[in-house]
Amino acid sequence: MPVYHTAAGTVEMLEWGEGPELFVLLHAAAAGPHSLSALAGLLVRQGRRVIAPALHGYGATLIHDAADRVQANVAVLRTCLDLHAAERRVVFGHSMGGLVGLLGALDGLPLDALALYEPIVTACLGDDEAALRDWDRAIVADVERSIATGDPEAGIAAFITAWNGTPWGALPSTARARLVASARELAVDMHAVSYCTVQLDRLAQLQMPVLLLQGALSPTITHAMSARLSALLPRARKITIEGCGHMGPVQAPEAIAAAVT
Repeated sequence: MPVYHTAAGTVEMLEWGEGPELFVLLHAAAAGPHSLSALAGLLVRQGRRVIAPALHGYGATLIHDAADRVQANVAVLRTCLDLHAAERRVVFGHSMGGLVGLLGALDGLPLDALALYEPIVTACLGDDEAALRDWDRAIVADVERSIATGDPEAGIAAFITAWNGTPWGALPSTARARLVASARELAVDMHAVSYCTVQLDRLAQLQMPVLLLQGALSPTITHAMSARLSALLPRARKITIEGCGHMGPVQAPEAIAAAVT
């Protein structure tokens, strides 16, 4: 994987294709750029470059002087756009990556369109949906508590089961070991995303087209966030992908690529 050294920090990324159109794929927490390799291969075409950066703390990517993990990841996106000149720029973001893409657009990064698969934007939930926000933050607290008590696997297992719809024991042992080893970093990501603030009134000013992708089998909180964002974003289009859960871009890349295309 190429590694770029910039004033903002070091960014490692996967790259496919060449051309004046740029697709930037932003991965979910606990995943990494390789999780989007199959999707990237389906999106590559003549005249299009597809890149999947490792976000802050993944691979060799390390951003200096960011306020928090989410802002560090926005800086990763900004760096990608600075490194790759393009006539048209599209960001695909999965989960945490979806939040990063949306914040990058709100920060005025030169983007032409967004395709977001279940972006985690808890700030958009209404008062009547406080129980859903509490559900997410309870999982974050459980992971943090399990790390503090010396049993990180318990918290990570509960997180994976709740969000990914996959029993912990069904994951390969190598994947379980990797997740447990990165528990502290993952907990920081989870906390930053869950408590991230977004100026909701600014969403109405976002005039680029936004495709909101929602897995039919995903946790209830994701359906609520997608519905709220669809109402708040003036040029949003929401598509529900049947048979998919929160890890749709990893488990069903063909369906996601078809929707994006």
